[in-house]
Amino acid sequence: MKKAVFIAAWLLLLPAPCLAADNQSAVVLEQVTVSAGKRESALQDFAGSVSVVDEATLEEKGAWTLGEALQLTPNAYMKTALSGNTVVIRGLSTIDTSLFSPAGLYVDDVAYPLTYMQNLDFLDVERLEVLRGPQGALYGANSEAGVVNVTLNQPGPQVKAKAQLDYGDYDTLRMVGQASGPVYADKVFFGASLLRASSDGYVENLYKHDDRASKEELTGARGVLRLTPGPDWDVSLAVDGSRQNLGLGIMRYLDGPNRTEAFEVRSNAADVAHEDALGQSLRVKYAGRWADLLSITAHRDYAYDFEMDADRTSLPVARSNMDLDQSSWSQELRLSSKAAGPLSWLAGVYGKRDELDVSMDWTRAVAAMSSKLKTDSTLENYAAFGQATYAVIEGLRLSAGLRAEAWRTSGQQRYRTISLDRSYEKDLDDVEILPMATLAYDLRAGVMAYATISTGFLAGGYNYFSSNCLDTFTYQPEHTVNYELGLKTSWLDDRLTANVALFYTQIRDKQVREEAPGGGIGAWSFTNAAEAHSSGGEIELAARPIQGLTLSAGLGYAATEVDDWTTTSGGVTYDYQGKQLPWAPELTYNLAADYHHASGLFARADLFGAGKQYFDAENTLSDNSYQLVGLRLGYEAAHYNVSLWCKNLFDADYANKKVTDASGYTLIEDGAPRTYGVSLGWRF
Repeated sequence: MKKAVFIAAWLLLLPAPCLAADNQSAVVLEQVTVSAGKRESALQDFAGSVSVVDEATLEEKGAWTLGEALQLTPNAYMKTALSGNTVVIRGLSTIDTSLFSPAGLYVDDVAYPLTYMQNLDFLDVERLEVLRGPQGALYGANSEAGVVNVTLNQPGPQVKAKAQLDYGDYDTLRMVGQASGPVYADKVFFGASLLRASSDGYVENLYKHDDRASKEELTGARGVLRLTPGPDWDVSLAVDGSRQNLGLGIMRYLDGPNRTEAFEVRSNAADVAHEDALGQSLRVKYAGRWADLLSITAHRDYAYDFEMDADRTSLPVARSNMDLDQSSWSQELRLSSKAAGPLSWLAGVYGKRDELDVSMDWTRAVAAMSSKLKTDSTLENYAAFGQATYAVIEGLRLSAGLRAEAWRTSGQQRYRTISLDRSYEKDLDDVEILPMATLAYDLRAGVMAYATISTGFLAGGYNYFSSNCLDTFTYQPEHTVNYELGLKTSWLDDRLTANVALFYTQIRDKQVREEAPGGGIGAWSFTNAAEAHSSGGEIELAARPIQGLTLSAGLGYAATEVDDWTTTSGGVTYDYQGKQLPWAPELTYNLAADYHHASGLFARADLFGAGKQYFDAENTLSDNSYQLVGLRLGYEAAHYNVSLWCKNLFDADYANKKVTDASGYTLIEDGAPRTYGVSLGWRF
């Protein structure tokens, strides 16, 4: 804690030597625009808890992934593990091996639903929005904790080009190129961007004498063709794709006879993963006289496979292989009113079809203990939604929203061992009604108070990894109801903003993993056995005290607790009441100082902190609080910039995951160590 106090003081004093020499008048904070309500509005006018991070901030922090960007927002955390990456908002986590997250991720209004997609690598990002609290009325399923919206840049009439090169230790190289501009008569525009990244990683496999056990290789590209044939039309077609190769040799024993030091593992398997993604989206906007129409048509193909040492030793005991393929089509139509008048409204319909096939094989030295699991599933989802805001009197606004959503899924599974071949199938149907209501009041100019009730749900589905019969194949939806009070304020002639939110979220039909009686090795059931809640709040501050200096801070507190969950494990009844939900730090906080001098010199310092968290439902595996400090110092001119950077300056030790094996020994996935490097940039 003493180190955290020192860091905070240093951050605040960072620009002090420049203050006396800078006689320029203070400037106001730029107005921030959000599309959180599926229509654009000013951040301070949006009655909800939302954080926004723009492109410049992402670049100056060096946030290459969504997980790094979430360190700039309170009560939002990226669970990063071999079993999947999950955005955790306000402490709402889910089963470790679940393919679906309680928090939705949307890129240009297109859903990225699988956990393996969620730690997104950034390319051509305009801004990032984090909406806290259930967003079911507008976003539907799998948004019961909140939503992360990523908005990408669109080509326009101005010719733009940018190139960025980052090089750091562990032979880390990242190259980005972007260009956009008009093609024909200010009616046709085109933009293209390319990303190439590679790293040897920081983990060594002692058994193989390989210091690239956590290597990464990524190639991504995006192209956008935009047409504006008339003043009322805006049409854009985007195509993106990526290919990634990952080294998965990062889990090690923390204790026991196979114990190794941090960033050292022993494994005799390939420990590699491959990811391929290809997407297309068509956006058509029409600005009518009384209302605006938006159509979003999208298709995405996604494939992820891995081979991994299941026992994490140099012995040929067990190996796991997964192969996942998803094909998704979606269509959304929205009609929104013009801004004039006391009543504003939004209405829309949505449809989606997903095909998801997953194979999970366990190969063990004892052939009788090996198994193969193959699941084919299809999802169809249809929804109608709407939201309206009415100015009751001057300064008082009432908003209400409703979404009706119908789900139908069909799944078939085949489970095989050396002595068994079993097939079974089941269809699931669900209809959800998701209301919300908000009352907002302007106490004075620049000060707004609001109260919100909102609902959400995490869809039911199939157990793709640990089922072996019909009884353990399916599980039902999980539901949340959120009660929230908030205050959004601007002070000192818009040089300071301070936003506060308090919340209480009820969770019912909580999806949990339980032992499958008589199921054998690796057999678990996903059930809806628990009730829980999360309560807490967020504080966010942003200030521009002098020319060139921006200060920001955030504090998030989310206390989660199981209210009712009793199960049987190993023939013993266990009561989880009072336990904290796993994968959810109770406390998160961030602090940043960013200074740009008229000479071209600039500096930025970031602090991110996370409180204690648990990795299991029993709360026996935990990681203590930690802090990460990032620094960047550089020079920028009209068309180029150069900077030196460091991440995790004090080389803090922390865990991304802990788990126990059958013998009770603990395995750990270490968080990234200190890294440093140089960045070169050019723009036109």
